[in-house]
Amino acid sequence: MSQNDSSINGLQTLLLGLYGLVRKSGFLSTSSGRWLFETSYEIYKEMLEAGEVKHLAAYVKPGSTVIDVGANVGFFTKRFAKWTGRGGRVIAVEAEELNFQRLLRRVEKEGLTGQVEPLQAAVAEQAGTLMLQLNPDHPGDHKLGEDGVPVEAVTLDGLVETRGWPDVSFIKIDVQGAEMRVFAGAEELFKRMKPALFVEVDDAHLKAQGTSAAELIKHLMALGYAPHRVEKQGVSDAMSAEDALALVSTPGSYTDFLFLA
Repeated sequence: MSQNDSSINGLQTLLLGLYGLVRKSGFLSTSSGRWLFETSYEIYKEMLEAGEVKHLAAYVKPGSTVIDVGANVGFFTKRFAKWTGRGGRVIAVEAEELNFQRLLRRVEKEGLTGQVEPLQAAVAEQAGTLMLQLNPDHPGDHKLGEDGVPVEAVTLDGLVETRGWPDVSFIKIDVQGAEMRVFAGAEELFKRMKPALFVEVDDAHLKAQGTSAAELIKHLMALGYAPHRVEKQGVSDAMSAEDALALVSTPGSYTDFLFLA
């Protein structure tokens, strides 16, 4: 699902501009405003991603555990719960307060309370307290930084260990450049299980966090993973590091990769 396409980027820019205008009016703080935002967000995701996303179902093992890191308001969480089935579990981790409250409402509305475990936290290299920088004009662009609001931090290894090491078949990670920090706290999990990884790779965001797309791809390939594209027709063959990096070389672009071991 490369986002290099100019029409997609143009639509994103338009929607974010409208979001900023509506936010400043105060409408988003009302129940009607929240409903409009969530409905528009769902339509946007369906239009641009759902056709490709359905191919991820083949990598979610029925009855297993899926971890949604950076769950936002639950677009992927809902789908993961469907794919893993009633015998499975989804741990949906979201750090920002308003997004987390919307996630809770969606889980309840969809009747997924017994299957989805929402957790308000950031995922990083060690447990503790971190600072989350909020972007008031982009509800999906909150990121870890030196200042902001304090949030609880957890590790993937810690999450899975405290739950008795369930079978984790799939992890989605979208954390605005902090992906390498997530990996640093998941060494034992990756060693034991090699779950499929669906990761947003944005070189600019990664560099702002002190790493890069090249470092991320090299790190995962050293662990035995290969990058794949998820396209309308299905999942691509394994890609070389060079071909994967070419997809994120354009400034302002990002690509979601499926990493398979």
